[in-house]
Amino acid sequence: MKQYSKLLLLCPFNSIGIQILDQKIEEYLKTNQEEIVIYLVGTPITYLKVYERILFHLYEKAQQYPTKFNVIFDLFNMDFRNKYQFDYVINLSTDIQGDINIQLQFNHQNQQIQFSQEGYKANQFKRGANGGTFDHLHIGHKILLSLSLLAVSQHLTIGITGEILLQKKKLIGFLQSYNTRVRCVKEFCSMFRPDIELYVSELIEPAGPTKNGQYEILIATQETEKSLVYINNLRKEGGLNELEGYIIGMIENQNIQEEVDKLSSSYFREQIQKKNRLTEQEYLELKNEWLSVSDNLYWFESILVDYYSQPQRHYHTLRHIYDMLQQLKGAKNIKNVKLATFFHDVIYYPKINDNEEKSSLLFQQYAQECNIDSQIISTFILKTKSHQIDGLLLPEDDLQDLMIFLDADMSILESDAYHIYAKDIRQEYSHFPDQDYKTVRIAVLQKFLQSKIFNLRNEEKARKNIKEEIEILQVQQ
Repeated sequence: MKQYSKLLLLCPFNSIGIQILDQKIEEYLKTNQEEIVIYLVGTPITYLKVYERILFHLYEKAQQYPTKFNVIFDLFNMDFRNKYQFDYVINLSTDIQGDINIQLQFNHQNQQIQFSQEGYKANQFKRGANGGTFDHLHIGHKILLSLSLLAVSQHLTIGITGEILLQKKKLIGFLQSYNTRVRCVKEFCSMFRPDIELYVSELIEPAGPTKNGQYEILIATQETEKSLVYINNLRKEGGLNELEGYIIGMIENQNIQEEVDKLSSSYFREQIQKKNRLTEQEYLELKNEWLSVSDNLYWFESILVDYYSQPQRHYHTLRHIYDMLQQLKGAKNIKNVKLATFFHDVIYYPKINDNEEKSSLLFQQYAQECNIDSQIISTFILKTKSHQIDGLLLPEDDLQDLMIFLDADMSILESDAYHIYAKDIRQEYSHFPDQDYKTVRIAVLQKFLQSKIFNLRNEEKARKNIKEEIEILQVQQ
């Protein structure tokens, strides 16, 4: 199986929690895939608490991996397999037996789940609501949205916090725009359960439309449980029915390098800043650079930021993009060069050898959505694989822009921060044993020295830095 693929794993609903199935799912999570969707087959109508336990069990397994991960119940989206395309469809339903890891009891005779805390069932209410910031949509949000969509049979109103209520948020500069958050929420809901009517409302005060709308249930987290009391007080004053409440537990951050804590958008903003080594001001400058060439902020705030913040990256982050953008003076078509800069490393997995091709394909998806020509920019992205332009037939201005772009990509070689770059590259290739890494790295660096490093820049400082790294590696051998 190729890495960086889209996988659909077919799992029987009544086998979730069996150790051998858990092990199989984790094996796939460890294989550097682009996306994994667990499609639960044979889903019954049962209690929300059962679905909640299953969602927590599966999503908690996925949070330590960079792979996009979602859980779909077949009963609530029977057409999912026809609507979404996957590279591989894998059936995990054969001969699964073993110990159960979660506290669910199955009556295999009639395939119904028994659960000690009954409570509300799926589809029990016609109309419901939830609310939140939904910044950098994470697994906690996915569980909240999933259970909200399961609780109702017709309509769900989602209140998304407007910017007026976010002024005191930590690292506010890293917050996604309202429109980006709306799109992420709508895309997830449409994928999870497309038959439910959605209404998204911008919250400019805490209660939003729930204070006077025709609703039956509010789905909330422990963190926002107090909002149920507040909203019901407002509804009583208006002579309306009080809302039922379904309160979801908090998912914990199980990152082994951090203290166990609740998973939150604030945590993800902190991780984005830390991973990319950008101050809040630098991040805002980077966003403005994007806005100078595109009005599609979703692609920057959701797609690009997510990819460049993946855990396997240390050098190939938004810091690299920020630094490259400072090196593009003299470009004739600055829009082309900037877009190539933003997308050229968007796919980066050190264990695969077609990152540039996959980055180009992702750019082409963006170009198609935004109705722009992709040929020149795709060529620029692909040329970062070899950094060779001999024999390339391009108009003179495009060729000059390509040389500026490629030189900017390699500008770290002449930087005073070269030693940091060298350490970052070693971390990205940490899967190599020391001796193997030194051998391969020296060969790569010597190849640099034997070829033309820059098209337009002076190479003296770059060659000096490279030779010093080679000497350090040779001493360590």
